[in-house]
Amino acid sequence: MSGARINAYVEKPFRLTSIRFSHYVEKVRWTMDRLAIPYLERPLMPLVHFAVTPFVTGLSGHADDQSTRFSTPVIKTDRNEVIVKSSAIMRYLSERCLSKGETLFPTEEVVQLDDHYNRYLGPHTRRLFYINVLDQPDLMFELTDRNVGVGQAWLFRVLFRSFRKWILSGLGITRERVDKGIGHIHKEFDRVAQRLGDGRPYLFGDRLTAADISFACLGGAAMLPTPEEGYGAYLPPVDRCSDELRRVSTELRDSDAGKWALSLYRAERGKRVIPALPGLLRP
Repeated sequence: MSGARINAYVEKPFRLTSIRFSHYVEKVRWTMDRLAIPYLERPLMPLVHFAVTPFVTGLSGHADDQSTRFSTPVIKTDRNEVIVKSSAIMRYLSERCLSKGETLFPTEEVVQLDDHYNRYLGPHTRRLFYINVLDQPDLMFELTDRNVGVGQAWLFRVLFRSFRKWILSGLGITRERVDKGIGHIHKEFDRVAQRLGDGRPYLFGDRLTAADISFACLGGAAMLPTPEEGYGAYLPPVDRCSDELRRVSTELRDSDAGKWALSLYRAERGKRVIPALPGLLRP
């Protein structure tokens, strides 16, 4: 874990409620895997999660300017704390498990850049992904089969036409927004390359922060990283995607920022800890 020192142990596995292939969820998986926190994941498909997450977060709900009681990721900790939103979860894990000198949020600049990626980069890559994959039903069904159980996969297939319309409408996905978003994605990758141009290994110098993880997940997802490359869920293979998604993914993979992000998956991602029996989780 590149020297990270864990200062806490868990009495039982955390529970993660997720849209499994979501890049926001990947931020949380990355953090828990890097900190060697055992967890059980409940993977859901988009829209199916509406029937589950309110009962996890509480019917009274959680809401802020970026999430609602329907949002994922959600974790339930070994202390029965329920936390919604990727960065809030990352901050909780950092404060609980790392010393002040190792925190993932060492400065306000890190907080602001992580928030920028949450608000702007993540939505751009999500719209690019959905507008393309939803137009390839066979690829979408494979994505479903590889990420959730048989029952959910069957339901998603049966309701696919309606789900497709709701996803596109609910996320505000239009051709115009996607076209503009591709330009913004490239600009964010260029900014990262420029920041790293002085030879620093991470965005804020010589240590990994939440901003690095956020960029690697929210921007890196547009490169369609594979499980073998470190991504914690199945994404469609680049060579089977639409011309547009394949082109953008290839361009980003060939960029300096893209190569750097993929190197973070290799060096900093961590590996899943299979939950053990209670009482066997102490380091």
